[in-house]
Amino acid sequence: MILPVIGLFLDAALYFFVDWRLTESWQHQAFLAVVLIIGLLFWFIPSLKFFTNRYELTSTRAVVHSGLFGTKTDEVPWGEITGVSISRGVTSWLQGAGDIRLHREFGQDLILKRVPRAKKLTKEIEQFLGKRARSTGVRK
Repeated sequence: MILPVIGLFLDAALYFFVDWRLTESWQHQAFLAVVLIIGLLFWFIPSLKFFTNRYELTSTRAVVHSGLFGTKTDEVPWGEITGVSISRGVTSWLQGAGDIRLHREFGQDLILKRVPRAKKLTKEIEQFLGKRARSTGVRK
């Protein structure tokens, strides 16, 4: 969320420093429309994507709620998960975030996107899976 906020700040600064130099009314209106479209593309849409994804990690399963109202759900019981991995790009690495991939025994992996403190959470999930495997007597 840092990059969209910086983009919004730069968009507002652009408007503040350029608008007063325009002389015609139509120029003010056109420039305002351009600035609003830039704000929509670089701040509102990423913010909407960020706030519409929600994750639940319970003692029995991992659930991903996505969509504008959280209507799309994907869940995996911990018993189906065989491993955990993390992938991070440069911007995610700078923010301490990353995508956590829960590897399933059957089916597609469950991906938790843009998770803050992803490395720490990955270690905790690995410890949980290890304790769970020892308590059930299952080797993985």
